[in-house]
Amino acid sequence: MDSYLKTYEDDIFFFIPMTIADEGDKKRKRNIEKEVFAKIKADVEKYKASNTDQNDYGDMYCEIVTEHVNYECNNPVFREVERLNLGKFTLACYDDDYDGTVLDTEQAHIIITTHQKTGLYIVTLAIHDNHYIPTQLIDQMSTDHLEILNEETGKYINVIEYMSEKYNLSLCGEAKCVVCLSKEPEDKTELGYLLSGETYVSEHIDYHIRDVRIKEMLRNRAIYDYYDSYISPSVIAFIFKEYSDDLEKRLERETSELFIVEIVLFQNTAVLRTNRRVVAELDESDGITNTEIEELYLEFGHTMRFWSADVFKYPFSQIEADEVINSFGIAQAREEYLRNQQFIDRLIELKGNIESERSNSRMNFILYVLAWIEGASILLSGLMLIFDMIGITHKFWWGLLSIGVCVFIAMFIYFTLISGKKITKKKKLK
Repeated sequence: MDSYLKTYEDDIFFFIPMTIADEGDKKRKRNIEKEVFAKIKADVEKYKASNTDQNDYGDMYCEIVTEHVNYECNNPVFREVERLNLGKFTLACYDDDYDGTVLDTEQAHIIITTHQKTGLYIVTLAIHDNHYIPTQLIDQMSTDHLEILNEETGKYINVIEYMSEKYNLSLCGEAKCVVCLSKEPEDKTELGYLLSGETYVSEHIDYHIRDVRIKEMLRNRAIYDYYDSYISPSVIAFIFKEYSDDLEKRLERETSELFIVEIVLFQNTAVLRTNRRVVAELDESDGITNTEIEELYLEFGHTMRFWSADVFKYPFSQIEADEVINSFGIAQAREEYLRNQQFIDRLIELKGNIESERSNSRMNFILYVLAWIEGASILLSGLMLIFDMIGITHKFWWGLLSIGVCVFIAMFIYFTLISGKKITKKKKLK
């Protein structure tokens, strides 16, 4: 790392998709959602009251991205999305030994982007004028080592753990990164490492990515002429032709990519959350009930507006979003959801058939009992008539009747057992 020389300036943004951790029944869950949002809002207000910076970067991010979404988007659901500035945090910078030694720090602004109605959250770590090695910070993202200083404890804590402990949020999908560079690295190999999510200056790995693999990633996806854009499954490298020193002007340009990542991650998180809950329900030993299936469908249905085909006002914004969707593997998550949905549909059909068979079996049993009772009553009536005709006393035929009832019950039990064995045998043969 000592020999590394950075040849460009950059801003770096980490996007972490999260949802409220599953807890309790539906009513309790709604209460938790309100509690989580209220706690976040309270911390936002607390930071706002203590912050003396009139040009706070977190506030600037929220304002500029929101304005850009309102300008670019047709879909009103994205106007319901709220961006909340949690404030400034100290981010630990490591080498890839990850032995707990903090080599440097960066100031990260944490913004929570949320759609309260669906309980979807994106936690964004925004680092402007980053001076550390971008590939190493992205390696920290890939290896789950993004750690911030907890002011209350004075210790560094993984940002996902921090959000879990403080707001009951849980990770739902892979973190993504956008790096906005002033120019291309002098060594194009560094750009390849950046896109692959691996550190360019490893302390303990002595092998390298093959040049041919790096060349495969270096395909320019830019739509407009003021930047170059390279996209991998987890990283977007956004390289300006003119990198403004004015932070606000630069962020306005960067937002043209940042808001697309937000939209795509909202779509993906909705699918992944439903997939995760479907798998969890199916994994339960007592199986999934029709009520639980209905709740899963309704929960996903509430997110369907995110998937509207008419999201962007301008076709090239959609083309750029499609590039991100293809690179980030969002389509595979949707396909997995559709497979899960088909499986659940078949499960519903199977459960319906089983319930129908049980209902038919119960009905057949009832008819079987009624037929025996009807036959016994006819036989009893006939015997009583005969006994009266030949003058047999009531005391005698009541005794005989008791014997007959016992014989009837014994025969009923016997034939019920025989018929049950036949049904079991037929099922085994099937």
